Amino acid sequence: MGAETMTTDSMTDTTSITLTFDDLFVLFTGEVEAFVYDMAEAAVPPPYYITVSGRRFALSGMTFLEHGHGAVLPRWVTGEEAEGHLVMFVRRNERLLGYVHDPAAPIDEDGDEE
Repeated sequence: MGAETMTTDSMTDTTSITLTFDDLFVLFTGEVEAFVYDMAEAAVPPPYYITVSGRRFALSGMTFLEHGHGAVLPRWVTGEEAEGHLVMFVRRNERLLGYVHDPAAPIDEDGDEE
């Protein structure tokens, strides 16, 4: 696993982290590919927001079994991509937590998407 970019804010505020592509692996399933950040062994809860290469992904509330997710996960990924969104996942406790980046989302004055 690569070294996450841990800023002072992310060390005290676990609701948001910044990563690089080196921190992620690619999941191939049902003819779709998606990036995954592995937090299976992490002591902290998964963040609400993940920034990768300047793109902010928000926790969607969708979760999938890591193994045996069937066609549900690929359908969700292709549905989000059809709407112009990017998706990624966090692996945690044998589940995959879905995160979505909407390029059309408004950005507030702090540079964060609303």
